[in-house]
Amino acid sequence: MQIVFYRILGSGSLLRWQIMMPYRRAALLALFLCAGAALAQTGKNLALHRPAAGSTPCNEDETPAQAFNGSVSGGTGDKWCSTEDSKWLQVDLGSNARISSVILRHAGAGGESSDWNTRAFKIHVSTDGKTFTTVVTVTDNTADVSTHKFEPVTARYVQLEVITPTQDGDPAARIYEFEVYGDPVAGK
Repeated sequence: MQIVFYRILGSGSLLRWQIMMPYRRAALLALFLCAGAALAQTGKNLALHRPAAGSTPCNEDETPAQAFNGSVSGGTGDKWCSTEDSKWLQVDLGSNARISSVILRHAGAGGESSDWNTRAFKIHVSTDGKTFTTVVTVTDNTADVSTHKFEPVTARYVQLEVITPTQDGDPAARIYEFEVYGDPVAGK
């Protein structure tokens, strides 16, 4: 006996899984766990193409908007970069939303050295752009892509505060993509 699962992928292609009887339980468990993980981060990136602000960029092509354009594949200039003493990056979601996670794509995700991945940072949220609450504090990141889940909170503004920009002492903070996930209709 065999079990066959079909799934239509976002590209329109069909993915087919065939599971033979002796491995059915293990395969079903693995499929369940993988599907659960995939569903945990499905949804719309609420920050995509939203208005952005931040500390002064390294150059005129590496503005805050680059971190919200949905791309890490535009070369090493497809990022926000800043060498200011106080480094920060912020997005305006347009209206209050119930958010519960952010994904940051650091230097290594864009093809640069992983030594330049943001080491220490905080994520702050606000409904008015003036009073912020910290929802994430990271002190030792080394990952190219970091995912940060937190208790759902209502916010319109989401801000990254860079504490330590790199692993190797380089003064520039580099973020290729800053994604925000949650419920876009909550709080309206």
